[in-house]
Amino acid sequence: MTHPSAHPSDDPNPPGDKPCSSPPCYAAEFPGYFGDGPAQQVVDGLNALLEAERAGARVLAILRDSVDARSPLHDLLGALQKDEGANAVQLYQTLRRLGGAASHETGAFVGKTLAIEGLVPRLRFVNKGQAWVVRKIDELLPAITDAYARTMLEEMRRSHLANIDACEAALDGLPAG
Repeated sequence: MTHPSAHPSDDPNPPGDKPCSSPPCYAAEFPGYFGDGPAQQVVDGLNALLEAERAGARVLAILRDSVDARSPLHDLLGALQKDEGANAVQLYQTLRRLGGAASHETGAFVGKTLAIEGLVPRLRFVNKGQAWVVRKIDELLPAITDAYARTMLEEMRRSHLANIDACEAALDGLPAG
Protein backbone atom coordinates (compact mmCIF):
# COMPACT_ATOMS: atom_id res chain seq x y z
CA MET A 1 0.00 0.00 0.00
CA THR A 2 1.27 3.47 -0.79
CA HIS A 3 1.64 6.26 1.71
CA PRO A 4 -1.54 8.41 1.97
CA SER A 5 0.33 11.56 0.91
CA ALA A 6 1.87 9.89 -2.17
CA HIS A 7 0.63 10.88 -5.59
CA PRO A 8 -1.58 8.18 -7.21
CA SER A 9 0.90 7.79 -10.08
CA ASP A 10 3.58 6.76 -7.53
CA ASP A 11 1.66 3.60 -6.66
CA PRO A 12 3.74 0.65 -7.86
CA ASN A 13 0.53 -1.39 -8.12
CA PRO A 14 -2.02 0.79 -9.88
CA PRO A 15 -5.62 -0.43 -9.68
CA GLY A 16 -6.35 -3.17 -12.21
CA ASP A 17 -2.69 -4.10 -12.70
CA LYS A 18 -1.09 -7.21 -11.37
CA PRO A 19 1.12 -6.63 -8.34
CA CYS A 20 4.75 -5.93 -9.12
CA SER A 21 7.28 -8.42 -7.93
CA SER A 22 11.01 -8.83 -7.82
CA PRO A 23 12.77 -10.20 -10.92
CA PRO A 24 12.33 -13.92 -11.37
CA CYS A 25 14.76 -16.11 -9.55
CA TYR A 26 16.30 -18.85 -11.63
CA ALA A 27 18.37 -20.35 -8.82
CA ALA A 28 16.30 -23.54 -8.93
CA GLU A 29 17.71 -24.16 -12.41
CA PHE A 30 21.24 -24.26 -10.98
CA PRO A 31 21.45 -26.98 -8.35
CA GLY A 32 24.17 -26.25 -5.86
CA TYR A 33 23.62 -22.48 -6.01
CA PHE A 34 22.70 -22.39 -2.33
CA GLY A 35 25.50 -24.76 -1.32
CA ASP A 36 23.43 -27.91 -1.67
CA GLY A 37 25.74 -29.46 -4.25
CA PRO A 38 25.57 -33.00 -5.53
CA ALA A 39 26.53 -36.00 -3.46
CA GLN A 40 30.24 -36.83 -3.52
CA GLN A 41 29.40 -40.17 -5.16
CA VAL A 42 27.86 -38.27 -8.10
CA VAL A 43 30.79 -35.85 -8.39
CA ASP A 44 33.29 -38.73 -8.26
CA GLY A 45 31.37 -40.75 -10.84
CA LEU A 46 30.96 -37.83 -13.23
CA ASN A 47 34.65 -36.96 -12.85
CA ALA A 48 35.68 -40.57 -13.58
CA LEU A 49 33.61 -40.39 -16.75
CA LEU A 50 35.03 -36.97 -17.63
CA GLU A 51 38.61 -38.21 -17.29
CA ALA A 52 37.78 -41.32 -19.34
CA GLU A 53 36.15 -39.28 -22.11
CA ARG A 54 39.14 -36.94 -22.29
CA ALA A 55 41.44 -39.95 -22.56
CA GLY A 56 39.22 -41.58 -25.17
CA ALA A 57 39.20 -38.41 -27.26
CA ARG A 58 42.99 -38.21 -27.14
CA VAL A 59 43.49 -41.90 -27.98
CA LEU A 60 41.03 -41.78 -30.86
CA ALA A 61 42.75 -38.70 -32.31
CA ILE A 62 46.08 -40.53 -32.20
CA LEU A 63 44.59 -43.66 -33.79
CA ARG A 64 42.72 -41.62 -36.41
CA ASP A 65 45.93 -39.84 -37.38
CA SER A 66 47.75 -43.18 -37.71
CA VAL A 67 45.52 -44.46 -40.53
CA ASP A 68 45.21 -43.35 -44.14
CA ALA A 69 43.01 -40.24 -44.31
CA ARG A 70 41.14 -41.73 -47.29
CA SER A 71 40.16 -44.86 -45.39
CA PRO A 72 36.66 -45.36 -43.97
CA LEU A 73 38.36 -46.25 -40.68
CA HIS A 74 39.80 -42.72 -40.55
CA ASP A 75 36.28 -41.30 -40.82
CA LEU A 76 34.94 -43.67 -38.16
CA LEU A 77 37.74 -42.88 -35.72
CA GLY A 78 37.21 -39.16 -36.36
CA ALA A 79 33.50 -39.48 -35.58
CA LEU A 80 34.22 -41.47 -32.42
CA GLN A 81 36.83 -38.92 -31.35
CA LYS A 82 34.40 -36.06 -31.88
CA ASP A 83 31.78 -37.90 -29.83
CA GLU A 84 34.22 -38.46 -26.94
CA GLY A 85 35.25 -34.80 -26.97
CA ALA A 86 31.63 -33.62 -26.96
CA ASN A 87 30.89 -35.96 -24.03
CA ALA A 88 33.81 -34.51 -22.09
CA VAL A 89 32.45 -30.99 -22.61
CA GLN A 90 28.96 -32.00 -21.50
CA LEU A 91 30.28 -33.76 -18.41
CA TYR A 92 32.40 -30.74 -17.47
CA GLN A 93 29.47 -28.37 -17.92
CA THR A 94 27.14 -30.65 -15.97
CA LEU A 95 29.54 -30.91 -13.05
CA ARG A 96 29.89 -27.12 -12.95
CA ARG A 97 26.13 -26.57 -13.25
CA LEU A 98 25.47 -28.99 -10.40
CA GLY A 99 27.97 -27.18 -8.21
CA GLY A 100 30.60 -29.92 -8.23
CA ALA A 101 34.32 -29.43 -8.84
CA ALA A 102 35.25 -30.73 -12.29
CA SER A 103 38.50 -32.63 -12.66
CA HIS A 104 41.13 -31.33 -15.05
CA GLU A 105 42.87 -34.71 -15.30
CA THR A 106 42.97 -37.12 -18.22
CA GLY A 107 42.51 -40.79 -17.48
CA ALA A 108 45.27 -43.41 -17.65
CA PHE A 109 43.56 -44.94 -20.67
CA VAL A 110 45.87 -43.05 -23.06
CA GLY A 111 49.05 -44.66 -21.76
CA LYS A 112 47.45 -48.09 -21.45
CA THR A 113 46.19 -48.00 -25.03
CA LEU A 114 49.44 -46.74 -26.52
CA ALA A 115 51.37 -49.46 -24.68
CA ILE A 116 49.51 -52.02 -26.81
CA GLU A 117 51.15 -52.93 -30.13
CA GLY A 118 49.10 -52.87 -33.32
CA LEU A 119 46.00 -51.07 -34.52
CA VAL A 120 43.56 -53.98 -34.16
CA PRO A 121 44.50 -54.79 -30.54
CA ARG A 122 44.33 -51.07 -29.72
CA LEU A 123 40.86 -50.80 -31.25
CA ARG A 124 39.72 -53.83 -29.26
CA PHE A 125 41.02 -52.13 -26.12
CA VAL A 126 39.18 -48.92 -27.09
CA ASN A 127 35.99 -50.95 -27.27
CA LYS A 128 36.67 -52.33 -23.79
CA GLY A 129 37.01 -48.72 -22.65
CA GLN A 130 33.69 -47.85 -24.30
CA ALA A 131 32.05 -50.78 -22.49
CA TRP A 132 33.60 -49.60 -19.20
CA VAL A 133 31.94 -46.21 -19.69
CA VAL A 134 28.56 -47.90 -20.27
CA ARG A 135 28.97 -49.88 -17.02
CA LYS A 136 30.03 -46.77 -15.12
CA ILE A 137 26.97 -44.88 -16.39
CA ASP A 138 24.74 -47.80 -15.35
CA GLU A 139 26.24 -47.66 -11.84
CA LEU A 140 25.84 -43.89 -11.60
CA LEU A 141 22.34 -43.39 -13.02
CA PRO A 142 20.44 -44.48 -9.87
CA ALA A 143 22.15 -41.67 -7.90
CA ILE A 144 21.35 -38.96 -10.48
CA THR A 145 18.34 -36.86 -9.51
CA ASP A 146 18.93 -33.94 -11.90
CA ALA A 147 16.80 -34.43 -15.04
CA TYR A 148 19.28 -32.79 -17.41
CA ALA A 149 22.21 -34.83 -16.08
CA ARG A 150 20.17 -38.02 -16.31
CA THR A 151 19.16 -37.33 -19.92
CA MET A 152 22.73 -36.45 -20.86
CA LEU A 153 24.07 -39.69 -19.33
CA GLU A 154 21.37 -41.81 -20.95
CA GLU A 155 22.25 -40.32 -24.36
CA MET A 156 25.97 -40.85 -23.69
CA ARG A 157 25.23 -44.47 -22.86
CA ARG A 158 23.29 -44.94 -26.12
CA SER A 159 26.08 -43.33 -28.16
CA HIS A 160 28.71 -45.56 -26.53
CA LEU A 161 26.70 -48.68 -27.36
CA ALA A 162 26.38 -47.50 -30.97
CA ASN A 163 30.10 -46.70 -31.07
CA ILE A 164 30.95 -50.18 -29.77
CA ASP A 165 28.86 -51.71 -32.57
CA ALA A 166 30.45 -49.45 -35.20
CA CYS A 167 33.95 -50.27 -33.98
CA GLU A 168 33.19 -54.02 -33.93
CA ALA A 169 31.94 -53.81 -37.51
CA ALA A 170 35.14 -52.01 -38.54
CA LEU A 171 37.26 -54.58 -36.71
CA ASP A 172 35.51 -57.39 -38.59
CA GLY A 173 36.85 -55.87 -41.82
CA LEU A 174 40.45 -55.55 -40.63
CA PRO A 175 43.15 -58.22 -40.70
CA ALA A 176 43.76 -59.73 -37.26
CA GLY A 177 46.89 -58.70 -35.55
